[in-house]
Amino acid sequence: MANADVKVKEIQLLEAYSGTYKEFMSATIAMTHRFRSILQQKKDEAFTQEHRIRDAANLIQQKMVQAKNALEAAQRRNRDDGGRELEQCEKAYKKFKELYKKAQQYEESGKKLQQKVNGEIDRVDYMNRRFRDRLEKSKADGENFLEKAINALNSYRQ
Repeated sequence: MANADVKVKEIQLLEAYSGTYKEFMSATIAMTHRFRSILQQKKDEAFTQEHRIRDAANLIQQKMVQAKNALEAAQRRNRDDGGRELEQCEKAYKKFKELYKKAQQYEESGKKLQQKVNGEIDRVDYMNRRFRDRLEKSKADGENFLEKAINALNSYRQ
């Protein structure tokens, strides 16, 4: 009588569903790991950009110091060229001084942006980990349920 109630095809269908469920959940969990990896890459890229801005600011500062030293040397030499050398040195120094102020502003805004990016990435990473934990629990619960159902149907059929 049990054979009439439970058909082999129904058990096989449930087993197939169980396999598909495991594969789907495993793939979904793998995607959360991949998402976390992408988040870390983006965080690293933001860090790299912040350092590039800082390096550019340092380079401009060095050029500004060189221009200042050249200006001071030109003032000491006091050549008789109509003040062209002194004028060019002053221009260069002013240009690098303005560039350095702008670079400092970019550096400051880069730091603030980096802090925001880190905060948002950490928040999304936390949510991703919570989601993955729930998926893993759901996967385990679903696998257990399906395995018990298949075993119960097999034992009932016999």
